[in-house]
Amino acid sequence: MTTFLLILVGGLTTGSVLGLVALGYNVVFSSTRIVNFAQGTMLVVGGYAAYALNDRAGLPIILAFLGAVAVTLVVGVLVHVIAIRSLGKIDVASTMGWILTTSAAGTILLDAVRLTIDSDPHKIPSIAGSIFGWKGSVISGVAITPDDALIVLTALALMVGFEMLLARTLIGKAFRAVSQDKQAATLMGINADRMVMLSFAIAGGLAAIAAVVLSQRLFVKLDNGLNLGIMAFVAAVIGGLGSTRGAIVGGYIIAFTTAITRAYVTDGSRWEIPVVVAVFLAVLVLRPSGIFGEDVTEKV
Repeated sequence: MTTFLLILVGGLTTGSVLGLVALGYNVVFSSTRIVNFAQGTMLVVGGYAAYALNDRAGLPIILAFLGAVAVTLVVGVLVHVIAIRSLGKIDVASTMGWILTTSAAGTILLDAVRLTIDSDPHKIPSIAGSIFGWKGSVISGVAITPDDALIVLTALALMVGFEMLLARTLIGKAFRAVSQDKQAATLMGINADRMVMLSFAIAGGLAAIAAVVLSQRLFVKLDNGLNLGIMAFVAAVIGGLGSTRGAIVGGYIIAFTTAITRAYVTDGSRWEIPVVVAVFLAVLVLRPSGIFGEDVTEKV
């Protein structure tokens, strides 16, 4: 029972964080058909911004959280300006230049955090001290806290929210139109550049949300961007790039895979990455576009 609960709690919480970061990848991909490799670094920016606003500026944690979201919204726009708009009128969907520019933007942001704040790990105070009076439980020796519930509920709520946004709103339709054919969308009166910029801003806000909820279980650290960024990218590919539900499902697949490996395989921590890679390759072989991804047919 204890092992099962450890797998369940660890899989749900870690998977939710990975899903939130993967959702940022997919929001950008849904409007541009490119991958923003600065997404992991924006997770670091959001975490350190929340820490600085709370610890150094003295803001309550809720206001620090909202401030961090605002900061990363702006950072997302800056990444778009530096990494995408700098390419000019080049069709980013048909070139690989965005790989270099988004990666370079991530490196710049990481150095900016190191120089303006610091490079030390930090803990952010709990956001959810209790939920409707519930302050946590211990079942079979496994602690379940309100912060764990907050992480899972946040991921699921955002997944549902973005599903509705893309399917039922004009903004969602504009995102899909720009993704499918940018020139045609422009001719129909859609400001394609504004849609792309908005997707980068949303991705930045999602990174801050993920960073703050993650800090309830782990420290805010510089290497979170690289470690979680890579794992979240794998989750996005497994679930299907561009799919909101795919991002969350991919995150859970990776999290439960690693949790089960640690629990049942001897010296499981050494086998986590090989097992995840094996799952990743198996999904790509069976479903190259990802579990919820859509095959795109290029017409000449």
